[in-house]
Amino acid sequence: MILVISHEQDPHAASVIRHLEADGRKVLLLNLAELPDRAALSIEYGAAGRPRIDYVRTSGEAFRLDEVTSVWWRRPQVPDLSSVTDPQVNLFTANEWNEAINGLWQLLQHVPWMNDPNRDDAASRKARQLSVATEVGLRIPRTLITSDPARARQFAELMGAGRTIYKTFSCTHAIWRETRLLREEDLRLMDAVRVAPVIFQEFVPADCDLRITAVGSRLFPAGIRSVPRDGRIDFRMTVGDAAMTAEELPSQVADQLRALLARLGLQYGAIDMRRTPDGEYYFFEVNTAGEFLFVEDRTGQSIARAIADWLSGVK
Repeated sequence: MILVISHEQDPHAASVIRHLEADGRKVLLLNLAELPDRAALSIEYGAAGRPRIDYVRTSGEAFRLDEVTSVWWRRPQVPDLSSVTDPQVNLFTANEWNEAINGLWQLLQHVPWMNDPNRDDAASRKARQLSVATEVGLRIPRTLITSDPARARQFAELMGAGRTIYKTFSCTHAIWRETRLLREEDLRLMDAVRVAPVIFQEFVPADCDLRITAVGSRLFPAGIRSVPRDGRIDFRMTVGDAAMTAEELPSQVADQLRALLARLGLQYGAIDMRRTPDGEYYFFEVNTAGEFLFVEDRTGQSIARAIADWLSGVK
């Protein structure tokens, strides 16, 4: 049985599951939010061997997680403890579930993971990504990560007007920020950097943006040529109007990306790069659970099929 750790509203998980089920594979979409009210987890140890792991839904469906053959760590949820209203009890039960579930992942370490959750967490750190990228020979923009307004102003002055971008480490549904060019009026707000660190980078001119989806050793590069509007430089803001094509990477860049993924311990990654008008390739970041359907739909690249094959052991 193949385990997909996500939720029912995830179209990427649904796409891969359709391929797997068409191939006759048994798949469990594990939504941890079913716990504790709609499902129960049991780990039972006998005299020897691996423990038996049962996941049983209140509907009566039962699954042996100790028989899992591969795991896709896609969009993990957390147990739904909304029925536990006492704050202290809620905290206690959340910690108990955290211990049990993280122990569960450790019991499944004998099968292939895309991606192993511990490696996924470490690899998602942008500061580490940039360091490893330079170690494997990839070019990155000059970068400053800082909570010091003075250092931020110095960096902006060094890069020059209109040559500095800034971005966040992460986003939430409530607070989402695109990558933006630093404007003169932004310099007056630089003291706000003290509140939380900001990523400042040298602006890299684009021939095209690249989204490179990595599945195992396979790379699916796509070129995104968008028309900036209102000074926006983040292709995510105009991707619906962008021209998108399947691309070929120079062999050296492809080898460097595979080396990056190997160093980070990733089997899947959505890599953002940029090719300049001079033909230089710049690495920006890798999203360990980045979306791929918009690339597949626009380029015809069979990314969901490749993920299904990897999970099935078809390399």
